[in-house]
Amino acid sequence: MVRAVVEVRGLYGSIALAAASLGILAASAPAPLTLADLRATVQYSDVQLSPDGRFVAAVETRADFETNELVPALVLIDVANRAKRTLTVDRAVVGSPQWSPSGDRLAFVSLDEKKKPQVFALPMNGGEAQPLTAAPNGVRVYAWSPDGKRIAYVTTDDPPNKTAIEAHDDGFAITQQPFTAHGAVLSAHIWIVGSTPASAKRLTSGSWSVAPVSRLMWRPDGRAIAFTWNTDGSFNFRGRTRAAVANTETGAVAYFGPLGSRDPVYDAAGTHVAYLLGNAVAALQSDLVIADADGTHARNVTARLDRSAANPIFRADGAVIFGAPDGTRWRGYRVPPGGSPAALPLGSGLDPTAVSFSTARDGSIAFSSATVRDPSEVFVLKAGARAATALTAANAAIAAHPMGRQRTIAWTSPDGIPLDAIVTEPLGFQPGKTYPLVLYIHAGPTDASTVGFDEIRELMAAHGWLVLEPNYRGSNSLGAKGIATSLGHPASIAGRDIMDSLAIVEQQYHVDTKRIGVSGWSAGGWMTSWLITHDTRWCAAFEGAALDSVRNAATLGDIDNYTNIFIGGDPWSDPAAMQRAIDESPLTFADRVKTPTLILTDAGDQRVPTPTAYEFYHALRAAGAPVQLLIYPVDGHFPADPLHNEDVARRWIDWFDAHFAAPIGALPNGG
Repeated sequence: MVRAVVEVRGLYGSIALAAASLGILAASAPAPLTLADLRATVQYSDVQLSPDGRFVAAVETRADFETNELVPALVLIDVANRAKRTLTVDRAVVGSPQWSPSGDRLAFVSLDEKKKPQVFALPMNGGEAQPLTAAPNGVRVYAWSPDGKRIAYVTTDDPPNKTAIEAHDDGFAITQQPFTAHGAVLSAHIWIVGSTPASAKRLTSGSWSVAPVSRLMWRPDGRAIAFTWNTDGSFNFRGRTRAAVANTETGAVAYFGPLGSRDPVYDAAGTHVAYLLGNAVAALQSDLVIADADGTHARNVTARLDRSAANPIFRADGAVIFGAPDGTRWRGYRVPPGGSPAALPLGSGLDPTAVSFSTARDGSIAFSSATVRDPSEVFVLKAGARAATALTAANAAIAAHPMGRQRTIAWTSPDGIPLDAIVTEPLGFQPGKTYPLVLYIHAGPTDASTVGFDEIRELMAAHGWLVLEPNYRGSNSLGAKGIATSLGHPASIAGRDIMDSLAIVEQQYHVDTKRIGVSGWSAGGWMTSWLITHDTRWCAAFEGAALDSVRNAATLGDIDNYTNIFIGGDPWSDPAAMQRAIDESPLTFADRVKTPTLILTDAGDQRVPTPTAYEFYHALRAAGAPVQLLIYPVDGHFPADPLHNEDVARRWIDWFDAHFAAPIGALPNGG
């Protein structure tokens, strides 16, 4: 609704000018957000501040809907005047930029002629990017040495039976792989390369592996490299990692922390190390530990903060900065030497989800962030500043659209855990009017709903619906007890919390009780399935990659250790855990479903096994529930290409649009 007040003297002029003004305002007012508008979205990632703080390098990614590809480019932004220029052109892969210690070169990962990811370095005084590595199996992560003369990188080992595999004798034994695996688990190790790719030498070896989520960091004296150690090369790393260090002369490995520690980083002097460690109350929450460089005198600095730390890094002044979800916000925190965490003054409205900071010698910090209206921009927080400054405005056209007003509601669970949720009001909201509502449930389950821009949320609000996003017990934004109280009973506990949030919203708003939908992806899909198997109030349900069988996830997926933690044991060795897995699986109760349900998943989902979707689909059919199953012919836990990604959003909105608009029972067979 556009309101205009026009004051003009004279009766006839007042009427004419008011009408004309309203017409101009209506024509110029941005329309509600659509999928077509979202095609122009720009995403920023891998933000890196130059050592002198003058420039920011970042990966800027756009979608090409003609070729159905994501198009990345390495960009350079002048912090002083915000001028931006593109450094790479026509590279299918660009990522992981890192400044050399002196700032004279900018390294990044791209593909070589054999389509293998390698490290290239671009001289900042002009010239073409030159390859620094030629790893036959490609590079996973890398880091500059302190003097800028060497690169350490991680690459996957050759299979020990490579010759046999080439002769098609390629059967492999299963250890920790998901059902989508096409080969044995292979270790990955650290190599060091000097002035030419041919000078590369192996540093570490063994049946263990550098963890797939590891980063590398040289000790300032160049004599050691910190990394995350894993028992093998699988992605199933939860609880199996250790914060480790390799001697750069001998390759000998030592450990900073116990099993479950990861992501070690050194300070500028090389006298201290920081790393993450699973919380003693809830291992799925990550605490931040600071210790002496040899691992002694370890101190848990986030025990009182009670939030799940991510991506720690030391600043030049010796403080550690890191990100953490806190209620319905992601925040940045600073821990001064010997002190306790305090929130960084990033500014209101920012949501640097899973934030990864970069720092300069002057104490400046750079990062990418969403806002409540903008999908992604690059920001800098200068030392002593009261708020971060935006360096880009690539998504200004999207941010200009009207969007639903967000509110946070809060309550306490029966066992005393503070809980919260985001309620987004539809465009043109009127307090006395009745509205449909959609539950939009976050993934994880150790994730969180936060206020940063979300396209599904905004499309729902643009369609005139209330949107409810609860942070239930198990979310990583509520503290360790909030996770711990859900362990063993993650779906049933979360289900009660979600229904409590709905009851609160129904007290505060006029909700059309015949037009309530429920939806989510991954763990959000799991909760969706749980709710439709335990309640029949729902007008429609949409679920993607739903964990409908906990037992299947502990058998066929790539993170069975993670599954075992939140179910409270290995179902294959613990009968009580097996019973909990059955009791917490929506598949067990599929015969109760009456709700029209749309199920989406990828054909090659390694995280939540695709066969589970088939099982739930056929169970709902047998129960007589209206159901559809749609499979995307792609790999991964969520479609990565632009067209399939957009199709998920379209079907998500259209499913509820159809069922909210139709009389009850008018859409047989799921619509």
